[in-house]
Amino acid sequence: MLERLHIRNYRVFNDLEIDRLSRINLIAGKNNSGKTSLLEAIFLLSGAGNAQMAMNIMAFRGIDSVSGTSQTIRETFWKPIFSALDMDKTVEIRGHHESVGPLNLTVTLDTPRTTELPLKVPVGTNLAELSSAPQLMFSFSSRLTGEIKGRMRTTGQAIQLETPHAEVPFLSRFLSSRGGNLKEDAVLLGVLRRQKKGHLLLEALQSIEPRLQSIEDNSASGEPLIWGDIGLSELVPLPVMGEGMTRIARLVLAISATPNGVVLADEIENGLHHSVLSKVWKVVDTAARQFNTQIFATTHSFECVEAAQKALGADGFLLHRLEANGTENRCVTYESEEIDVALRHNLEIR
Repeated sequence: MLERLHIRNYRVFNDLEIDRLSRINLIAGKNNSGKTSLLEAIFLLSGAGNAQMAMNIMAFRGIDSVSGTSQTIRETFWKPIFSALDMDKTVEIRGHHESVGPLNLTVTLDTPRTTELPLKVPVGTNLAELSSAPQLMFSFSSRLTGEIKGRMRTTGQAIQLETPHAEVPFLSRFLSSRGGNLKEDAVLLGVLRRQKKGHLLLEALQSIEPRLQSIEDNSASGEPLIWGDIGLSELVPLPVMGEGMTRIARLVLAISATPNGVVLADEIENGLHHSVLSKVWKVVDTAARQFNTQIFATTHSFECVEAAQKALGADGFLLHRLEANGTENRCVTYESEEIDVALRHNLEIR
């Protein structure tokens, strides 16, 4: 598992340190305190310098396509990566993994030494602009990989990615608050069933929907989809049973697909009624232990924190509250006893 984390100059973070992490980590804080940015930083760190990871985090925020000039793309999509929109800064994401050791990632804006010129240069083209097109440089180092680099640059026609061939330090999977992919859910269930562990998802869903008798992954709808038997004359698609059932399924499937890795769940309580949150945390804890997966989850919900404390108890998780004061960032980590006191006195810890 990741044991420590240090982030500098990434999005809202000027300098943030978290010196203690657990198997299950619940991240709280006000709007724009950096909860999603923290998940993104861990995701980037797991990529070992792979510039594609930076493209993926755009999709997590709902930006699934890019267009415009090279300059527009850099201003719109690259600049927000850097704190205070200052692209002269160096983004630093450092962590310590209990089995891999120190992990270091930096992201910088760099001017390449090589120049790509079109074979037919239009009259009036400023060659100086072409020869100084900047790029994002991703530099990563660890005991496992040594020092490696990845790059992202824009041309008039495309975004070019140079991806290093390196073993990632740990697997990661990001669950966005904006939904997911039903086809991918069914494929992951198929993998779980081949491992003879499909009962883990069934038992997790039964804790919320006792009528559920079985689940199937098939293509009756034309695309792979998860179906469930709740005692009706026919199977019904999982999404028909409610957003909460789909959310729980995605949590369990993400954990099962990321053994010995990290699952990053944004706004984990989305679609879930507060009355079932304790059951959900027990499901997450059971799956995380089964697959040796570390969990980072964000929340806005007091009930979500309360449910985690009730379900997991002392030493079952850590609550990290992100706080921003002007240009300063800090993380307050709550022990179990402190969470108990805060909950009893209705203190603000979200």
